[in-house]
Amino acid sequence: MAFEEKTKSSKIIYEGPVFKIRQHVVETVAGESIRDVVEHVGGGIILAVKDDGKILMERQFRKPFEKVLLELPAGKADPNEDPELTAVRELAEETGYKAGSIKHLVSYYPTCGYSSEFLHIYICRDLVPGERNLDPTECIDVEEYDADELIDMIMRGEIRDSKTIIGVLFARQAGEI
Repeated sequence: MAFEEKTKSSKIIYEGPVFKIRQHVVETVAGESIRDVVEHVGGGIILAVKDDGKILMERQFRKPFEKVLLELPAGKADPNEDPELTAVRELAEETGYKAGSIKHLVSYYPTCGYSSEFLHIYICRDLVPGERNLDPTECIDVEEYDADELIDMIMRGEIRDSKTIIGVLFARQAGEI
C-alpha cells in the first residue's frame, strides 16, 4: 500500500521568472527526508491541424540540451489563466494562426517526481493565418508536417520532446489525425 508523506515544514529556496523551487521536510516510512519540488503554473500545448491535414510544428533552441528541437507549439500559462486560453494565445503568438475550433485531447503530469507542472494538450482546426507576435527573446521557425511523417520521426527517436510525442500519438490513437 502506498504511504502518504506528511509535510513537517516547507520553504521556497529559489524563485525565478518561470518557476519556484520549494523544499519540503517530510515524514516517510523510513523517517525524515527532503523533497525539492519545482512549482510551475503549467501550460497549454497545441496540435494545430491545417485544412490540408498538415500539422504546425516549431523548431527552437533548447538550452538544457544545447540543441534545436522540433516540438508542438506550447507555452506557460499566465497566473490563473485557463489552459485553453493559454493554448489559443500561444498558437497566435508563436505561429500567427488563430483557431476556429479547439478541443481538449489530454492533460498530464510531465515530471511528477519533482515538479507540479500540469500540461494540457488541445487539437485546433479551422486555422486562420495572421501575424506572429513572438516575445523579443524568442526565435522560432514554424514548419508543417504530415501526421505519418511525425509518427515516423517519433519512432526513429528524432523527436524526443514529451509533449510532442504524447500529443501526436494520443491524437492518432483517438482518430483525430
